[in-house]
Parts: sequence; C-alpha cells; structure tokens
Amino acid sequence: MALDLGSRLSTAQLDLIDDVLARRNGELRARLQLHTVSRSDAEQIVNALGDELTAHLDDHWELTEHGRLGSEILAHVNAHRIAEWP
Repeated sequence: MALDLGSRLSTAQLDLIDDVLARRNGELRARLQLHTVSRSDAEQIVNALGDELTAHLDDHWELTEHGRLGSEILAHVNAHRIAEWP
C-alpha cells in the first residue's frame, strides 16, 4: 500500500520534504507531486532526510528545529514502512 503523505504530514513537514528533495533528489521530488509514495520512494526519502539530519545539528550535537521537523517526518515514514512493508 502506498503512503499518502498529504494525509499524514503537516504543511510545514510537506514543505520541508519538498525543500530537502529539491536540493538532494530532484527526480524523486518530481514523482511526489501527488503525495503518494511507493516503498522505494519512501526509502529514498528516509535517505535524504537522514543526510539532512546530520547536516542540521547544533554545536552540542543536538537537532536544530529544522532537524527536529525532519526527525518527525522520518518517524511517520518509518512507522508506515514497518506497518505496511515488512
């Protein structure tokens, strides 16, 4: 079953995914215009957000606000991956 991001994420979270993918995976960004995510797309989102998280740590290795928002998205996507795509 595909993941419908539009029904699970806030506008701020969707905007962050769009921003991250615009910089890190433009091809995937173009495929996600309908907000429906396949299993392989979800894996690519997780990879892009993981890279983004490591780039947004403060001086004490804590997540910045940008990183916390990305972490929330990862939690949603990973929960769906575990539940739907074992």
